[in-house]
Amino acid sequence: MDGKLTLTVSRMEGTSNAKCRLWRLRLFVDGKPAKSKRFHGTYGQAKAAGDEFKAAYAETMRLSGYDPDMTFAEYAERWLQRRRDSGSFENQTIKANAAKVDGLCRVMGGLKLSEMKRADVVDALLGIKGGAIGGVELMNSTVRGYHTVLKQIMDEAVRDELILKSPVDNVKPPKSDAREKHALPFDQYTKLIDDLTSMRGDAHAVGILLIALNGLRRSEAVALEWDDDLGDGLAVFDSIENMSGEKKKTKSPSGKRIVPMTAETRKLLDEWKPMQALMLRSRGIEQTPQTPLITNIKGRRMAADTLYRWWRKFGPTMFGVDCTIHELRHTFLTYLAKDGDAFALKRIAGWSKISMADTYVHADDEADRAAMRAFEDRIGR
Repeated sequence: MDGKLTLTVSRMEGTSNAKCRLWRLRLFVDGKPAKSKRFHGTYGQAKAAGDEFKAAYAETMRLSGYDPDMTFAEYAERWLQRRRDSGSFENQTIKANAAKVDGLCRVMGGLKLSEMKRADVVDALLGIKGGAIGGVELMNSTVRGYHTVLKQIMDEAVRDELILKSPVDNVKPPKSDAREKHALPFDQYTKLIDDLTSMRGDAHAVGILLIALNGLRRSEAVALEWDDDLGDGLAVFDSIENMSGEKKKTKSPSGKRIVPMTAETRKLLDEWKPMQALMLRSRGIEQTPQTPLITNIKGRRMAADTLYRWWRKFGPTMFGVDCTIHELRHTFLTYLAKDGDAFALKRIAGWSKISMADTYVHADDEADRAAMRAFEDRIGR
């Protein structure tokens, strides 16, 4: 511990030390405010309490490795290593955090942690948005990710008692400019299902159909294997990590679910399974219960990004549909919500709470009117 630690004891009431019974104990590190607290008692008691306060804080500084010259980059790397060592975060999350830390360190890594101000944060985020990292201007939604990670780092520094207050506290993240998700009109949705059905011999089309007909996430669709086909349902117990391609648990415990099988999905899988077996056999691969439902041209599990890129290329040109894969999940859940009860919707979607419907289920004025008519019929008015 190299920082100089000093204590002040000041009155908060009374006209003299003898009459005062409320005191403020303040600690300074290298002349800068570090921590403070109130104390009730006599002046002598306040002085003794201040000495204990100072000693305890000095020990905290020693254990936390306080260094007045520690840079943001040095502390950010410590923060990242802690997350790695904790084992509480997915590998994909750690990689995403590392990318954000690398970008932040490029624009503010040399700043002393203890001297960082709000203006430093504002300038850094503006620089990142303007292209200081990759040379191109970034969308607000991307900059929001940097803001989130920077806030997590500086909040940790506050908890470590290396700084008194986070300079990010009064910096709002930029407003999101990501396109609002929407559901396809029903006639366009059903036409898409018909068009994809006509391509059942294509693994990409099968993957998109599984999403559009069952509301799966694409990481869940590519994780499915033939032993997840239960005959009358799909066992959605796993997902595939995008960066590593490794199997992992679903997004949340609620994501582990069995999606009831519709006749359309049953027919899809019954036709696709022998087609896939024939294609795999031509490459010397035997189809087994552990074979992924969606395979690439080499007979291996198709990557979620491959499915994403295929849909991005052919969705507009081949099917005339301008939506993301995730919006196909939105579309399915929107129309499912019109015919099912709220808790069935929650279970099939794999949500942890029903309030997620506010994000995924989109407004339909006619459905709202139909609901009110059904209510009127029920009460006989």
